[in-house]
Amino acid sequence: MILLRKLSIATAGAATILSVLSVPVSAFTIKGPTGAAYDLSDPLGKLPAGATGTVTLNPAVVKYLAPPKAGATIFTRFKAEAATQFPNWTAVSGAALGGILTINEYDARDYAAEPGGGLSTPRGGADMKATYARAAADPTIANLRFIQLFTKNTGTNGALESHIDPFPNDDPSGNKLPWYWTEAEHTANSTATTMTFIDSPSSAVTSIPFNRTARFETYLATFNNNTKVATIRDGWSWGYDVKAVKTVKRATTSDGWSGGDDVEAVKETTISDGDDIQAVPEPATIFGSAMALGCGAFFKRKVSRKRKKS
Repeated sequence: MILLRKLSIATAGAATILSVLSVPVSAFTIKGPTGAAYDLSDPLGKLPAGATGTVTLNPAVVKYLAPPKAGATIFTRFKAEAATQFPNWTAVSGAALGGILTINEYDARDYAAEPGGGLSTPRGGADMKATYARAAADPTIANLRFIQLFTKNTGTNGALESHIDPFPNDDPSGNKLPWYWTEAEHTANSTATTMTFIDSPSSAVTSIPFNRTARFETYLATFNNNTKVATIRDGWSWGYDVKAVKTVKRATTSDGWSGGDDVEAVKETTISDGDDIQAVPEPATIFGSAMALGCGAFFKRKVSRKRKKS
């Protein structure tokens, strides 16, 4: 009897674990990217002599996100920013969708090798392009929108900051909506059965050592313009890391042993957000006053939403 009871408990426990790990039955399918549309990591160019750095996709593979639960960061930030960014709007969780999300491009990008938008270098970021094709049972494209939460370590002492994208809202005055695209942009990037998402965020390296993390949660949402309620469905996560360190050569000792390269530890820096960014010089580094002339660490404005590479 005791053995049967233990077996019953173990079976129930396994079923609970499986139910937690499984995605909703109606979850949309994620496909791609393939071939040249995917690039996990790139070395950073135009760094000062003696410095090395990389930009790397993180997560390495786009991850499916189930509809967020009450209390999730996207809901807390939505509520906190609604009054000034998209007045009178509220957000709730909805059911998963059933279509197909094709990742057309997920690409780590070194802006020294792939310039764009007249942005300063050294700089690293990621290019994301994805197209959602609705299932027959999904809401129409006219009633679907993208909503994105971004999180980056640009707060005080490297603290994480999260905002609904874009922040600040760049919609026309009097029609501030919580969506990633403006209504005109949504129309331009949609067909009767598909809608396309494009983003090219980046971070400028403004000191050595340097460590920037940027994460994105991109969801699909339905809405009611009369009640101003956004219903957030399922989505996907993506992002990148930009890291740079200074390499110090060790001298060869009298017995002929050389310690090789000594890579200094990376520490987080505090960098302001926006188009006009003040560099954060570190006196102990080789940047000095030259890097104090650099621009932004995290370029996340309207222009960054336009695809910067062909």
